[in-house]
Amino acid sequence: MKKLLQYLLFLSLTAVLLYFAFRGVSWHDMLDGVKEANAWWIGASMVIGYAAFLIRARRWQFIIHPLGYRPSFKHTYDAVMLTYLANFAMPRMGEVVRCGALRKSDKIPFESLLGTVVMERAFDLICLLVISVSVLFLRFDTFRAFWTNVQAEQGAPDVATPAGEYRLYIYVGAGLLVAMAGLFCVFRRRIRQWSLISKVKGLWRGLLDGLKAGFRLQRRGAFFMYTILLWVAYWLQAYTVMLAMPETLHLSAVDALFLMVVGGLGWVAPVNAGIGAYHFLIKCALLIYGIDNGVVFATISHETQSLMMIVFGLFSWVAVVVGRRPTTVEKAPTSSFN
Repeated sequence: MKKLLQYLLFLSLTAVLLYFAFRGVSWHDMLDGVKEANAWWIGASMVIGYAAFLIRARRWQFIIHPLGYRPSFKHTYDAVMLTYLANFAMPRMGEVVRCGALRKSDKIPFESLLGTVVMERAFDLICLLVISVSVLFLRFDTFRAFWTNVQAEQGAPDVATPAGEYRLYIYVGAGLLVAMAGLFCVFRRRIRQWSLISKVKGLWRGLLDGLKAGFRLQRRGAFFMYTILLWVAYWLQAYTVMLAMPETLHLSAVDALFLMVVGGLGWVAPVNAGIGAYHFLIKCALLIYGIDNGVVFATISHETQSLMMIVFGLFSWVAVVVGRRPTTVEKAPTSSFN
């Protein structure tokens, strides 16, 4: 019953976000916008998106190697594609599914694989935070307008907030953080017993462990190179879709980076494969540039990637579940992967 209620909650959240994303959208104008998009640039974005799948699979191999196992690239690729496919059914379920798939094919302990996934996701979250803060400094006014659009799309009064008021919020927030830090020092024994504090500490430790593990990898140079390639691929994917639409041709590469960050927040939202959240956030982001049909951009970008995730994910599902027998992979000494 708990699982069912959780699934219904995620599904309801997806439906609400889809409503806000497509509210007031003319389907005739939307179809015209899709027809006007440049098919070659859309195809380029799909190729780049597929390259990101391959990069993620290869990078996962570098994280698994210190365990003493060397699964083939085909096996890790199939497991990664099953991640995307499973996330359409239930948010975050794909991480468990891909560990189970690689355990089935290569006899690697499930708990060890789950640890590599936690490390990978923690490192990616750190990368997203660093990129988001960088874009925030480059496009502070853009982020401010974006937040105003999010509030307006949810029905909040359309009142522009002066830049000085935003700075006041920052100063007040910094003061509250200092006050909270002082209270924590005084009442730290009691506060540490709260369950919420334990969860926050667990999340923080997970992020730190993921960052430390990235620097401790034997092939950390290759790991960081593939991490950079992965985020460059995400940026180019947003940029090519931007070039495909006449309304977004005038936007710059930094604007594409901003859209990548906003879209990334939509993909990691607790909804099925970012459905609804991605569309809503991208729509609000493009309103900043005076683009009223931003949902067309969101639909093209999200649905082309979703199509590849489903199609190639089904191919991988057939390979893992139907066409592949479990194989035993001997555990090799860790030093052999230096």
